Amino acid sequence: MEFIRAFIAINLGHTVQRRLKKFMDELRAARADVRWVQPENLHLTLAFLGRLDTAKIEPLETALRRHVQPMKAFDLEVRGTGVFGRRSRPNVVWAGLNECSALFELQQRVIRALHQAEAGYDERPFRPHLTLGRFKSLNQAEQLFRTLEQARDRSFGTARIASAETFRSELNPDGAVHTVLHSIPFAEG
Repeated sequence: MEFIRAFIAINLGHTVQRRLKKFMDELRAARADVRWVQPENLHLTLAFLGRLDTAKIEPLETALRRHVQPMKAFDLEVRGTGVFGRRSRPNVVWAGLNECSALFELQQRVIRALHQAEAGYDERPFRPHLTLGRFKSLNQAEQLFRTLEQARDRSFGTARIASAETFRSELNPDGAVHTVLHSIPFAEG
């Protein structure tokens, strides 16, 4: 058996990515001890698979085509910022998303496909967000918290979501490298 680290996600397009990169530059100016995500790696995870047996890749793609492809394309607004964890012990800096029923429908379709393909996944409740960075320590965190507070309702744009991708994720000292294994375009884009 051979295993890879994998997840299923959606990309939010270049416009949103550019705006988030600009915002992340503002956050970096606080000089907080945060490991920032590379802007090209920003994505919305629908399901984290962890260690995926490579023998499951093809059955998973077939199941995703069956369950996800019938989706209609939808718009998703990236709005708001915050941190997960207590202020005294934060762990993730995030950008939020406006409420979107189609996003939750998509995530449920992905879960049904995972069950059909008998592929394991992290079963924690779905909390849609974009991870911008991970705290390493609290050094210089107060300025970062102030910047996040000022942007708590800021819009970073709206993306048209017309596909979902399965990614391989390889962890390196410089950050993760994500490679698309397969993309499932929605039938009605």
